[in-house]
Amino acid sequence: MLIKKNSSRAAGAILVAIISIAVQPLGAQTASDEARLQKLEQAVSQLQKRNAELEQEVAGLKKRTAWTPVMTPEGKTKTQVTSEGKTYVEKAVPELQGGEKWKLFPAITELELFGDVRLRYEYRGGRLPSNDPNTPSHPNDWYERERERYRLRLGLRGTVLDDWFFGLRLETSSDPRSTNVTMGGDAGNGNGPFNKGDDGVAVGQAYLGYKGFPGTTLTGGRFAIPFVKTSLIWDDDINVEGLAEQWKHTFTFGGGTPLPQSFSKDGKAVAPPTSEPFLRLDLFANFGQFVYDDENPENPIGAPPTTTQPITGETQITPRANAFMLGWQVGAKFDFPHLFYVQFAPTLYNYTGNGDDFNIHFSGDPPGPSPSPTPNQTGINSLLVFDIPAEIGWTVGKIPMRIFGDFATNFEADDRATAAGHPDKGGDRYAYQIGLGIGQLKRKHDWQIDAWWQHQDQFALDPNLIDSDLFDARLNIEGVAVRGGYMLADAIVLNLTYGYGWRVDDSLGTGGTGNIPINPLDQYQLFQADLSVKF
Repeated sequence: MLIKKNSSRAAGAILVAIISIAVQPLGAQTASDEARLQKLEQAVSQLQKRNAELEQEVAGLKKRTAWTPVMTPEGKTKTQVTSEGKTYVEKAVPELQGGEKWKLFPAITELELFGDVRLRYEYRGGRLPSNDPNTPSHPNDWYERERERYRLRLGLRGTVLDDWFFGLRLETSSDPRSTNVTMGGDAGNGNGPFNKGDDGVAVGQAYLGYKGFPGTTLTGGRFAIPFVKTSLIWDDDINVEGLAEQWKHTFTFGGGTPLPQSFSKDGKAVAPPTSEPFLRLDLFANFGQFVYDDENPENPIGAPPTTTQPITGETQITPRANAFMLGWQVGAKFDFPHLFYVQFAPTLYNYTGNGDDFNIHFSGDPPGPSPSPTPNQTGINSLLVFDIPAEIGWTVGKIPMRIFGDFATNFEADDRATAAGHPDKGGDRYAYQIGLGIGQLKRKHDWQIDAWWQHQDQFALDPNLIDSDLFDARLNIEGVAVRGGYMLADAIVLNLTYGYGWRVDDSLGTGGTGNIPINPLDQYQLFQADLSVKF
């Protein structure tokens, strides 16, 4: 602006000089030509001198003033102010969105980052029975553990060309039923404090799927359990490996009738919405083929190896084929809007073999005096489990409520009990759960309370799949559990859980492998306080 003003002053001075010369009085015309020429030369000399001074002044101003060219970037821009000493310069720069910072393959139409971080305090304890022959000097003594733990799960999932999808999730711990890391758990044994020996990261999920058929989802790889389920049968931390096929279709009954026509404030007619259906019926089917145990090699050199069952003494050829777990589920959800809903999902689980790692027959009993064989706690022989998870939900005012439950039975419990050395215990084939839930965790200040009763017989379920928290992944235990949750923010949840259980059949052990090295586990207690952040 200053440069423009000085240039205008110079031009004005020149113009005034020319006019003053051109309008000389008429009397000057009688002067000699030499006098007039001298005056013109003096005027031109003064103008040249003034012009040189102005050029020097303009050059000095250019040196003192930062000049920035104006750029017009494509897309949305924002004004950015930068400082160079005492001078501030404003310029337009591109305003990048979060997604624009990622360079994605063009075929990827959607990509999402997800995960959670959880801090946990945990107490769990187990009590010895009063008549345990292995520990006669410590009747009713308690084995207790207190741990501060954390977990991290971080993943990416997305779609490719609309119909294909994929997912990858990394998580702490390689335990299939736990993603927790115990703080200070790897100290000692020559290690200093804060060691990282057990802080490894494992692949929790890695899958590829297809949704090109109406209502159908096909998935392969390592992925979340594809069934409607409860903690009676499955631990939530388990991710299965194999294939899954899922189908769902919704039918509506009633409704669809336009409501009476309404008008806006200015008298214009407003298109009325249609009324809600009387009933929404969801029919679904879920199937799974999971690789339970990979046999390696399938054809060894020489004679096939054999296995001797420790309880019955029977000698068998060790299986030479992979063991698969198959799941078959069909179900329905009846939803009466604003009234209640009912859902049930009958399911059948069966196994194609025992594999080479699970071919020792399940016992569940505690170890006997030496040299007695060690009873097996993980065998999958004689399991044909029928399961029916169900739920009924409604609202009281604005508070959601639900009754949930599960019932399961092993159709081959007689054979499983006989192989364990208890032919008279074939009736220990049932597992069931019944509970009440109030509230729902969706947004900040929401709360939820669940309370339930659970019973699991010794020969009812697969001990490798049941929940590792309630009750320490053990069978032949029943008890109660309560969980309360509160959302401190939209993505931050505080949960408190308490469980108490005791042995069902005192003549049997508590089959399974957990964190409490006691069998039989006569009583069990659990308390957990969790603070989770989800993203």
